[in-house]
Amino acid sequence: MTASTTQPISDVDPLHASVMASVCVAERAATEAANVESDPAEAIQRVNRTLVHDIEQLSISLSDKFEEIRLIHDLTAKLELESNAEEVVLDMLHQLAVCVPSKTFIVELAPADTDCLDGEPDRLLVGDDLSTSEIESTIAAAWRHVAKTDGIVRDITIVNQSSEPRLENIRVMILPIHRGGTHLGRMITIRSTSQPEFTTVDIDLVRSVLMMLSMHLVNQRQYIEMQNMLEGMVRSLASALDAKDAYTCGHSSRVADLAVALSRRLGMTEQDSDSLQLAGILHDIGKIGVDDSVLKKPGALTDEEFDQIKLHPVLGYEILKGIRPFRHILPAVRHHHESWDGRGYPDGLAGNNIPRSAQILAVADSFDAMVSDRPYRRGMPLDKVRKIFREGRGKQWAADVVDALLSNEDLMIRFAESYQSQPETESAACS
Repeated sequence: MTASTTQPISDVDPLHASVMASVCVAERAATEAANVESDPAEAIQRVNRTLVHDIEQLSISLSDKFEEIRLIHDLTAKLELESNAEEVVLDMLHQLAVCVPSKTFIVELAPADTDCLDGEPDRLLVGDDLSTSEIESTIAAAWRHVAKTDGIVRDITIVNQSSEPRLENIRVMILPIHRGGTHLGRMITIRSTSQPEFTTVDIDLVRSVLMMLSMHLVNQRQYIEMQNMLEGMVRSLASALDAKDAYTCGHSSRVADLAVALSRRLGMTEQDSDSLQLAGILHDIGKIGVDDSVLKKPGALTDEEFDQIKLHPVLGYEILKGIRPFRHILPAVRHHHESWDGRGYPDGLAGNNIPRSAQILAVADSFDAMVSDRPYRRGMPLDKVRKIFREGRGKQWAADVVDALLSNEDLMIRFAESYQSQPETESAACS
């Protein structure tokens, strides 16, 4: 997408220009005084007029720059990688409307998928509503005007006056949104001819805001790509475990969901809950390293076989520790079989020495293990599950986590029933 300007755009930073202007004030005043040959009173008046004019111009320039800095500061403070791009743009347009009064602001965001050549841009508008055809005809008219006037279409299009029928009563400014060689979209600003012409101050302000927006959009897209890669990696690891152990299929996701539900009842932050979700999905990944004969044995395990099973938290830790995005879940993966009284494994941690995420995961994992069918037994009824948790409260499991589970009857019933009524597709995938 290309555009152009009908007036020169200065590349000089307005703040730098303002500072230079202040330095020149004294020099200009001295020059005025030197040019007066005889009358001291006239010299003083001319110096005063020069000083007043220059100070007024400097004040205007500094005020304009202050508005730009304030706007960028306010917008930057609200930017987060998890923020919805459309919400960010709309907030930016509402704030920009205060500093650059116009009838309509439009931002068109190019599709994030660069392979989608036919994708329509997301169009966000603040101000007077315009249809897609009206917007496109306005842009086309602005480009025709520029082509007739300059003979070439450049990056920025500014039309303050035009004989084009579509532009008869409006002024138009079109600026690209890009970062390096990545085209991200464009911004169209429309004023009525009753409003002032677009100036270099308006252009500098909008360009600064769009530069900040483009940086955020690029960073956000890279963040989303990394998140998608991470989710793909998690799915691959979970699929590898599912293929090895039919019992684990569905167990990990249920444990993750229950752990998140408990974490919210315990007042954990959303970020900690998200980490717990990931830890729950991968908490048994170390079972990939356990012999199939032990993992799938239908009867009770011997002491030697159980020692193999007890290795899976450490094996999971070793598998995940080299993957940077998983480092924050390592304590939960390694310690979800520790016991509050110190009799758990692999490290014999006790009490609050057990990481909080592992305390919660331990309760969720134990609950699902109790209500789930095993090759050698049926799932336990909830009455028996409640009795076991009451007896193990403050001994095997953290008391407040057990309380968070037992105090929510609906939660226990829902998760117990979710196991007993697995979708056929999930059951088939696990077989």
